[in-house]
Amino acid sequence: MSWLEKAVSGVRTSMSSNQDKTVNYLMKYELKHYFSKDVPEEEREKRKSALEKKVGASFGRYGDEVGGLARKGATRTSMGLAIINDVSAYVSKVPIANVTGLGYALFAVKSVAEMPAMYRYMKKSHDWYGALKHYVMKPINYLIPVLGGAIEAGSFERMVRTRARKEARDEFIKEFGKYEAFDDRLKSKMKQSVGDSIYLPRKRQKAA
Repeated sequence: MSWLEKAVSGVRTSMSSNQDKTVNYLMKYELKHYFSKDVPEEEREKRKSALEKKVGASFGRYGDEVGGLARKGATRTSMGLAIINDVSAYVSKVPIANVTGLGYALFAVKSVAEMPAMYRYMKKSHDWYGALKHYVMKPINYLIPVLGGAIEAGSFERMVRTRARKEARDEFIKEFGKYEAFDDRLKSKMKQSVGDSIYLPRKRQKAA
């Protein structure tokens, strides 16, 4: 199993609202140690049932943010127009409007439309890393012809589902294994790195 396979599977999982796919992804990749063949079947079933409940709870927590009809309508419409405009520009060389100007406007419309949902999401999750990544990717998606609009269209949902998946995973580990918060892991790694990089020479013993 390569890291690329895991990454691709993670992206695909975040694109779907099917909770079973999220459970299967976690069991296969991020929590595979808890579902190995060494674990008795009865215990595996118990853990799977617990994981399903945790995934359901985490997805339910962000249900309003992911399912907002107004935001989805604005997102699909704006990014759909962006894709159509790009296609018409490259195929017929006669875009509906100036590609650059309309593209900026449509991406801005999408960003404004998702602000209320983003605000509610941040109050619940405090997912600063996810939000930063989400906004950093916007200009990159804008620069990708045709596909950029398609990628941007579902970017908010992917961010939320990825967060929900991580929360379910962490809650599972808290119950069935040793859990260490990300900040604690980071501090531990930093201390270890600093310790490995510092060399303190031993004092030479004086000859008798």
